[in-house]
Amino acid sequence: MRTSASTHPIVLASFGVVPFAFATYLSWSNGTLFGVSGLELFITYSAIILSFMAGTLWGQRIHKDINSLSKYVLISSNIISLGAWLSLLINVPVLSIALLFLGFISLFWVEARSLKQSESSDARYLNMRFFLTIIVCVLHLLVLYPHQ
Repeated sequence: MRTSASTHPIVLASFGVVPFAFATYLSWSNGTLFGVSGLELFITYSAIILSFMAGTLWGQRIHKDINSLSKYVLISSNIISLGAWLSLLINVPVLSIALLFLGFISLFWVEARSLKQSESSDARYLNMRFFLTIIVCVLHLLVLYPHQ
């Protein structure tokens, strides 16, 4: 069965949620993977994915004419990436998870606003991003809950 090119982002993004769910399970069960706790796996994976996704915004805008929207997206994506990096440095898991949670919400907001203002909004893509952002944020809250 062949998948169309438009379904590839949906499939890949959905697979990207699996490590979040697995790390959440490990966190709740006090399990480890290669001697690394579920909480640490969750935080590091979250930071990597958040930074990667912010970088994709950078990549989308860097080759376009620099206007006020492009400047906003470029600056916002850098701030979000730096926040993801900071979450790895602060060594306070509750704060790390909270910072990453806010990062995913901010990233969705920046991307949705950018797409709507540039009039290149793809409703299917934005719906997918919204749905996956909700799942990822709920998993952040689930990981955060037992560690308060």
